[in-house]
Amino acid sequence: MMLSDETLWHVHHGDCIEHMATLPAKYFDFAVFSPPFPSLYAYTSASEDIGNSEGFAGEAKLHLSFFYKQLSRVIAPGRVICVHVMQIPRLKRTGEVGLHDFRGLNIRLGERSGLIYEYDWGIRKNPQAQAIRTRSRELQFSGLENDRAASRGSLADYIIKFRAPGENTIKIDSKDQVSRNEWIDWAESYWQDIRETDTLNVSEGRGEDDTKHICPLQLSVIKRLVKLYTNPGEMVLSPFAGIGSEGVESIKAGRRFYGCEIKDEYFSAACKNLARAEMDIEKQAMLF
Repeated sequence: MMLSDETLWHVHHGDCIEHMATLPAKYFDFAVFSPPFPSLYAYTSASEDIGNSEGFAGEAKLHLSFFYKQLSRVIAPGRVICVHVMQIPRLKRTGEVGLHDFRGLNIRLGERSGLIYEYDWGIRKNPQAQAIRTRSRELQFSGLENDRAASRGSLADYIIKFRAPGENTIKIDSKDQVSRNEWIDWAESYWQDIRETDTLNVSEGRGEDDTKHICPLQLSVIKRLVKLYTNPGEMVLSPFAGIGSEGVESIKAGRRFYGCEIKDEYFSAACKNLARAEMDIEKQAMLF
């Protein structure tokens, strides 16, 4: 489905890899998303769900390679893709130790698809909060005091920046979008001002019966990236839309949004959140 000029958003309910193959080439101006983290979280029981992939060297790698091939096809030349990832602990239940290099895997597969790897930002994570949430012995005081050889710091988030090959024919004008003072802060290699709780789950005051998105990207990160890499009115893609975080921030910033989501509950929540964001924009327009 292609959006008309009057339509602000659309979310496809289904697998993004198959769906992107049906979309026009070079259609989107920007993409921002968190890919499912293989073997770490269970999202759905669907065989095509990357989150169900256990083998980083096999099944997960194969899924992601097909994904990046389609993603690189639908992004306009010279435009940006931002991928939110983290390094993934190996599964102790299978006798593994250490970390999977999920960041590196995404970079290698993106490059193999023809994308140009340009940069990545780190996002600080609180070690105490992460130790409590993940029960990681490597971060806990008990692990530190038992054998410091196994201890490590918290696992940061990363925003990988790719660019599609070719010349960007529509320059991204920073006027009234990104100030010099903002760029002074945002050009730092590590973003230390991102609140981990700044997610759609919290800000929308979701009810007890709503599905809680496991690892939503912080709204302030999305807002920052949308302002950096798009012009007003341009089209933002999130192939893994989740509950609609990328879409909500895109609409608020005066952009349009196209997403894909395979999980029923997330798809429903995304449509509700995006409709609410569109309604808020309409109300603001009426006031002025």
